[in-house]
Amino acid sequence: MFEGLKVVVGLISFIMVYRTITGNCNKYLAFAICAIWLRFFLAAFHTITYPSLVAGFSINALSSISIAALGLFFLPLKVFALRKLAPFYFLFLTIFVSGFINLKIPGTINVLVKWCYFLVLAGAIFLSVRVQGHSETFKKLLVCFFMPVTLQVLSIALGEVKATENDGSASYIGGYNHEAAFSMIIVSFIFVLGLTERNAVKFRATLFTVAVFLLILVNYRTAVLTILPIAAIFYYSLVEQRLKPSQKAPVLTIVSMLLIFVFVAISFTLRERFADVGTLASNLDLIFKSPIYFSEAEKDIMSSRVYLWSQYINALTNSDLLRQMIGFGPDSWKGVFKHYAHNTYVSYFYEYGYIGLMSFLLLCLYALFVTANVSDKRLAKILPLSLIGFLTMNLATMPLWNIEGLIFFAILIGVSLGNTKPSKTHLSFRTQLALLTTRD
Repeated sequence: MFEGLKVVVGLISFIMVYRTITGNCNKYLAFAICAIWLRFFLAAFHTITYPSLVAGFSINALSSISIAALGLFFLPLKVFALRKLAPFYFLFLTIFVSGFINLKIPGTINVLVKWCYFLVLAGAIFLSVRVQGHSETFKKLLVCFFMPVTLQVLSIALGEVKATENDGSASYIGGYNHEAAFSMIIVSFIFVLGLTERNAVKFRATLFTVAVFLLILVNYRTAVLTILPIAAIFYYSLVEQRLKPSQKAPVLTIVSMLLIFVFVAISFTLRERFADVGTLASNLDLIFKSPIYFSEAEKDIMSSRVYLWSQYINALTNSDLLRQMIGFGPDSWKGVFKHYAHNTYVSYFYEYGYIGLMSFLLLCLYALFVTANVSDKRLAKILPLSLIGFLTMNLATMPLWNIEGLIFFAILIGVSLGNTKPSKTHLSFRTQLALLTTRD
């Protein structure tokens, strides 16, 4: 029954997407909408799209390759020559070198295709923001989320639930395959909705509140941590915009106290899910402890994540100098460990060594600088904290391993670059865009 509902909702979402991109929509945004919608649509039918189909590639993989290739052909070439993208290219080069030296060719192709997907999507968002502004861009992007959000609501109403974790707790993920990837879809929905201008969308505050509760029902604790700063700024700004200057100090003080109370209440409600976070915070040395010295109780901390991280770290630090510098190569954990690292930093350390980890950390610092340097004051508050939340999420899971996580990251980077302050030249944004979109 639920599979039939997926087809119906999918067809409705297709019609909505078609009407959106054929309306007042620039071609770059139309490309981004189609790319994101297609990913969410195919992921809903994971029993068909996930298994290998041709030469070891699934329908999902083939669609990602197609989107990446189409984006490279469709977007202006000068977008990819932007100096602002240099830190990303340095990371890509590190991945390539590690994969080439370790002869991990399939893994290298797989990882670089995912990052290429990110690159073209971020470029499309960047150009759309420059052409139509971020408010119109995000308003239209919301159509991509109609299908997954509707399916999650239906799964709640019809009791379509997935048991997750070792405790058997329930996850409502709309019939999608895994709560990790689906949580990033809802996080992206919350992020896009939060960045839309006031009155741009009807019932914006109500939709945002519902989206936050939907994310809680996904039951993926690291994703909840990601949206906390986004939610806090959203509600704080919502109240601030309605106040006179003389009212701001007392009212916002009360609102801040209320937000803290809500945060404490949510933390108490989910205390069993977050209890291990406190245990790890008070025993950080466990991460660097040799796995052979872990007690049975320590192995269970954070669903065995800490024990898993120690195995990855121990494997690299006890390898030869070359491997310590460049790692074991992309996707090299397969066949060595039973589970992926569940920590982007640990995974990059193992796969790309000290050089790869440093290049990724520098990229994170650069991205934080870019988000804090946007010209819009409201975005200058939301974007850096959103990025911090996302980078924090990477400490306990690997959203950048999934296309859904890369979609969120691409939207964040795209809008940040699109809203960066003008350079010190006398060229206007419009003039720069005209030069940028002109092919050689």
